[in-house]
Amino acid sequence: MGAVLAAASGSLGSHVTRFLAIPTSHVITHPTGLVGVVANPTLAFVLLLVAMLGVGLEIVHRGTFVFGTMGLIAGSLAIVGLANLPVDWLGLVLVGFAAALLVIDISLQTRGLVSLAGVVAAIAGGLLLYNTSPGQGGVNLAALITVPAVLGGLWITLSQRALRVRHLPFGSSSHELLGLTAIVKERAAPYGIAAVEGELWRITSHDGATVEAGAEVEVIAEDGLTLIVEPLPGPTTASEKVAAPGAVAGARIE
Repeated sequence: MGAVLAAASGSLGSHVTRFLAIPTSHVITHPTGLVGVVANPTLAFVLLLVAMLGVGLEIVHRGTFVFGTMGLIAGSLAIVGLANLPVDWLGLVLVGFAAALLVIDISLQTRGLVSLAGVVAAIAGGLLLYNTSPGQGGVNLAALITVPAVLGGLWITLSQRALRVRHLPFGSSSHELLGLTAIVKERAAPYGIAAVEGELWRITSHDGATVEAGAEVEVIAEDGLTLIVEPLPGPTTASEKVAAPGAVAGARIE
């Protein structure tokens, strides 16, 4: 009886030993469906960067909601993907540091110099974002370099444009522009851009109506750094010219 128990315990011990010796990677289940798609290391990294870009552009281009919606969707998908990947917190911190540098860049108006450092930090963060062996399961090398560079360049371009639109480089007071005529450069629906005395200003119509590019408007008020304008009467159209003689002739016949 003792021999039987000893043999059984030995067999059980060998099974336990073999179970504990199984590599962890053998028991990991890979997600399927949409989760499986966004759980791709490269795609999750790209979505994370797009989310940061979208939120940042929404902050500097307030009221568009396009960039904010893009950032929200990309961020949600990135969270789902990263939750199913072996994320290294050091890499995630570096990516967050890159986002902070982008905000510092526009706050200090360094003309993109700090944003370049942010691009480098994003690349380093992507390189250390996952707990994987070198060359296995990490971010694709081409995407690791090109995506942060392209998105960083896009951020620098659009953020600097937002600074110009907000009148930060200029010194004129908006009160000095009241009563002046402006030319609409970008369609206002309801917000747009107009040139006033050689300066670019954010504008909106006093009644919220759409103002097409090329129209002449008059500055009638201001709201912070936004000018309230009123469209000026345009030239008489061809249909109006044809209609006018008819109206006069009708009056004479009567």
